[in-house]
Formats: sequence, C-alpha cells, structure tokens
Amino acid sequence: MEATDCDVLVIGGGPGGSSAAAFARLKGLSVCLVEKDTFPRFHIGESLLPMGNSVLQASGAWPKVEAAGFVRKLGAEFMLADGSEAKEIVFAEGYVPGLKSTFQVERARFDAILLDHAGSLGADVRTGVTVRAVAPERDFVAATLSRADGETSTLRARWVVDAGGRDNLLDRPEKKPCDPAPFPKRAAVYSHFEGVRRAPGGKGGNIVIVRLLDGWFWLIPISAERTSVGLVTSIGALRAGDDPESVFRSTVAGSARLSELMGQSRPVAPFRVTADYSYVRSRFASPRIILAGDAAVFYDPIFSSGVYVSTYWAQLAVGAIARAHAAGRPLSGREQAGYTRRLKRHCSVFRRLIEVFYDNHSFAVFMTQKPPLDLNRGIISIVAGHARLTWPLWWRFRVFLAVCRLQRSFPIVKRIDHSARVSLKTA
Repeated sequence: MEATDCDVLVIGGGPGGSSAAAFARLKGLSVCLVEKDTFPRFHIGESLLPMGNSVLQASGAWPKVEAAGFVRKLGAEFMLADGSEAKEIVFAEGYVPGLKSTFQVERARFDAILLDHAGSLGADVRTGVTVRAVAPERDFVAATLSRADGETSTLRARWVVDAGGRDNLLDRPEKKPCDPAPFPKRAAVYSHFEGVRRAPGGKGGNIVIVRLLDGWFWLIPISAERTSVGLVTSIGALRAGDDPESVFRSTVAGSARLSELMGQSRPVAPFRVTADYSYVRSRFASPRIILAGDAAVFYDPIFSSGVYVSTYWAQLAVGAIARAHAAGRPLSGREQAGYTRRLKRHCSVFRRLIEVFYDNHSFAVFMTQKPPLDLNRGIISIVAGHARLTWPLWWRFRVFLAVCRLQRSFPIVKRIDHSARVSLKTA
C-alpha cells in the first residue's frame, strides 16, 4: 500500500466528529480531525438524551462532561400554549433502567470539551481548516484542505469520516441523492435569554416544549441564568411576518403560557434562523468514506436526538472502519448497505415519534397522562433515546402507534383543539 498521512481523516469537530476521532484513537488508528471553525463557537442543539451517556462513557469523555457543571436534565415537560394541559416525562420512570438523567449543555463549552478530549488521545486537531474536496483512490483518499489565509494542502488518509454536519457542502456523490423529504419545510428562530421562569428544584433543569397549532417552542436551561429559547414553525408562517424576530415575539405574546414564562426575560444573544432542515441521504457509505450524524440525516429537533445520533453513529462508523482496516481492505458493498440500513432503521423510531408530535390527533394520545398496558413507560424510554427497540419496547411502541392511527377516526382519548390555544399578535 502507498504511504498516507494518517489512517482516518475526520471532517467536523462537533460531537460526532470529536467522538469519531476519540473512538478511532482508542482503536489504535492515527487520526487527523479538520474543523472549519475556530472554537469556542456557538451551536444550537443543547439538550442531550440519557441514551447518549453510554456513548460518551465509551469514548472516555464522560468524566469531563460530568465535571463541567452543566445543568442536569431529569426529563421533559410538554404543554399546550395556553397552559391548560401539560405532561411531564420523567426519565427514571421509563421501562429501561439506567436512563435516569443527562445534561443540558452550552454547546460552545460542550463541543470544546469533546474536541479537546480527542486531542488528548492523540488526534491531530486542526481548526480553521476546510476540506474542499476528497478524491478516493483504491487504497486511500486524497483530501484538499484550505486555511482561512488561502493556503491549500493535500492530506492522504485510508479513511474519511464525514461528520461535517448539515452545512458541510463537500461535493461528493454520497451527499447528493436524498430520500423523499420526510416532513414539510419548517424553520427555527432562536436566541439565548436571561430571566426565563423555571420550575423549582430538579424540574427546573428539564426541557419545556410548548405545542402550537403547527409548531412548537423549546425552552432549554443551559446555565443558572441562561435559557435557550426557540420557535419551530412553518416556512409560510415565518415569511408572513415582518421578520423572524417579530414572528417569534408575536407568537410569545399570543400564548398565555409562553407570556408567563418569558414575561421578564431579555435576549442576550442575536436571533438566528435555521430553515428547511430535514433531509435523509440515500446512502451513508462508500468504500472509504462514511457519513455520520447530520452529514447523513437531520430530522426535526423536537426530541433532541441530534447529539446522541451523531455520537452513536460515530461509534458505529469507526467500528466498521476498524474491522476493514485490520483486514487491509475497503468497506464491502454489503458493509456499506448494512451501515446505511441499520442507521435508517434506528432513525425511523425518532421519525415516527416526530410524526406523532405534529399530528394533532396523535398528539392527544401522546399527552394522555396514564395510557393502558404500561405504554407510558415504554414511550418514556424511547423519548430518552432508546431507539434500539427490544421486544418490550417494540410491542408497546407498535400499540401506541396503532392507537394514534385509530384516534384520527375514533376519539379514543379526548381531542385537543389547538386552533384556540394561541393567537398571533402583531409585534
């Protein structure tokens, strides 16, 4: 084989990329991680899932995350915009043991912790460097790198893990074909606030989801003072307003519950917008390039699956690479298809939950306080991130989905009239 600069080139220094670099180093592979931004940098997606804790433990980063003083997350609260109905999800009450809590994180610090951890394991971490192109050969991949000052260079690696996220526009066949769009186009408007009201005690660390007619608000406490708040709505609703901030503020003003929570708050960061963000690549791997996390799939963030999915997939990607690397060969067609199929099956659980959330009939079933057949405990474990459905979770989830379908024709539970819950006001 021809000489290379490293065994694995990792594109992206977010949680998926940093985890891939850490797992590769733990496998004894040499790693170069390239990140286009300089850290610390702002990023949305601050709410973790308990299922992701074990991945961070396996990478060795968990003790550092625990020591960082992030807000502990014990569950989630879903409520209607007028505050008339609410449902609390307590992770410790789920069917699967060991998923009692996780953290709400300020991503600038969290991502830096994971990136530094990869560096501490011996990864060659390069920030402020962009991968402009990759050219696969038989035994390696040649990558063209560029720095902010315009300097370019070529790096040769046996493998590439693309964890560059949704905004990585690397022109590769793997990044072009997509499955049919799973959801209508939506947009998120968000900022960080101080002065947002919280529940007392441990519940004050939970994410709060406020359901609207065709969208929702998140409120995520990321420090003792600061809360991440965002509105997810349709592209049409966003365009109908004067500007995204006015739509955000008018929606808060039209919701009794949001007005109560946000009444004394003030933004401490600029408002940002992310639009049209749901996609699924058709395939996630080629002989020497493998996609992980948002580079492959991004769904609506309602169930906070992003960081967990990125890190878990990074673990699987490195496992596949390590096995092929030890055998001195590229990924076979069967391995490529198997990786894609396994991760699409994993994501389909979150996709079905998202469909339930946005369907007004199914959401009424979700909000039922004590459904029969112990369904609630199973749904809690899935909301905690346990998307690898064991038999006890599988049958409960199937029954839950069946009840959701029946609810559209027969009112098995009390229906919710979302149209009366929030009135948009002119900002």
